[in-house]
Amino acid sequence: MSEAKPLRVAIAGAGMISWHHLLAWQKLGERVRLVAVCDPDTARARKRADEFGIPHTYSDAETLLSSQEVDALDVASPRETHAAWVEAAAARGIATLCQKPLTPTLAEADALIAAVAGKSRLMVHENWRFRPWYRQARQWIDEGALGDLLLARMTLITSGMLPDAGGQRPAFVRQPFMAGEHRLMISEVLIHHLDTMRYLCGPLRVVAARTLHTVDAAKGETCAAIFLETGAGRPVDVTGTMAAPGFAPRASDRLELIGSKSSLVFDDFELRLLGDRPRSVRFDGAEGYQASFDAVIAHFVDGLRSGAPFETDPADNLETMRLVEHAYLAAGQRTSV
Repeated sequence: MSEAKPLRVAIAGAGMISWHHLLAWQKLGERVRLVAVCDPDTARARKRADEFGIPHTYSDAETLLSSQEVDALDVASPRETHAAWVEAAAARGIATLCQKPLTPTLAEADALIAAVAGKSRLMVHENWRFRPWYRQARQWIDEGALGDLLLARMTLITSGMLPDAGGQRPAFVRQPFMAGEHRLMISEVLIHHLDTMRYLCGPLRVVAARTLHTVDAAKGETCAAIFLETGAGRPVDVTGTMAAPGFAPRASDRLELIGSKSSLVFDDFELRLLGDRPRSVRFDGAEGYQASFDAVIAHFVDGLRSGAPFETDPADNLETMRLVEHAYLAAGQRTSV
């Protein structure tokens, strides 16, 4: 794609997360032109289009793709609609950036990738690993500061799925669809952490997992612990719940990587390297959250312009989805207290 012409971009989905997508697209300036927003809720589509000065809105894929010249499609719609959007774009040769997960299950993702292979370029929007603190951690690892990895663990513990003082459940207010997901804590939340651990630790294998359903207002599991190992047999643990009494409704992850030379810790938005040559970097959580969307979308556009491979191409994302699927299998779908 020529740098001389702006990339014509449409977005599918006008929900909460679309704001962060569109802000990132907008930051690319004259490199792109946002041409349309599509959402079955036409009022919501119009509201989002007005906020970003986007000229056209549509309620369905067929009308959008037959009415507009689109170079790239950003799919930020519910997961059960992803395959249809990707297939529709691929049939027209339109490059697509699709929010994670690519599809609800690994089998569906395998089928989708086979169906669209060679028709157009596809990248999965897995933004967690693009957060600035994890990019910095990877840089330290690549410099050899950690040495050989010996142990890794990552946790997310919040109270977001529990009622607050006003009786609201903050996680479900922010993302209402989560309450209805039958696969919740692993497939919707810890999928990010599994992908990040792959990015930091290399290929992983699920050894064991357990899940619990502890919140009646949620369909799916609300607590999960996944035990993995690296190719060298080093233990890796990913654990999370958003139903922890007394914890904040939103909080940073906690990451601990223990190496042969030093240890790396991320907590409360501070990244620290511990050992003989300690270092630390503090981050702004809100800025870093948006920065991850900015980085993903810039990477997608750069890849389209240069022809370079995407970091989170379908083959890479399948490895993360495989960990999700294997975690559920290892847990035996144990979703009751």
